[in-house]
Amino acid sequence: MPWTTPNLLLHDKPVPLSNMRSLGRSRVVVYCSNPDCHHNAEIDASGLPDDVTFGDLQPRMLCTVCDHRGADVSPSWQSG
Repeated sequence: MPWTTPNLLLHDKPVPLSNMRSLGRSRVVVYCSNPDCHHNAEIDASGLPDDVTFGDLQPRMLCTVCDHRGADVSPSWQSG
């Protein structure tokens, strides 16, 4: 199947935490979106509901270093 613009846009669909958990992962990595900060942390997301998406989490994250609200959130592949 060739790469087409519609195929490349699949990453814009909301990904629920249940998808990450189905792969045996329960932790997420959070990167502060303040370009002057670059703080990152790994947090346990096992207490969050399955239907929460990564997009839901991004605007809610508050950096503990610079107090900036907003972050990039992705699954942690380092630990379970």
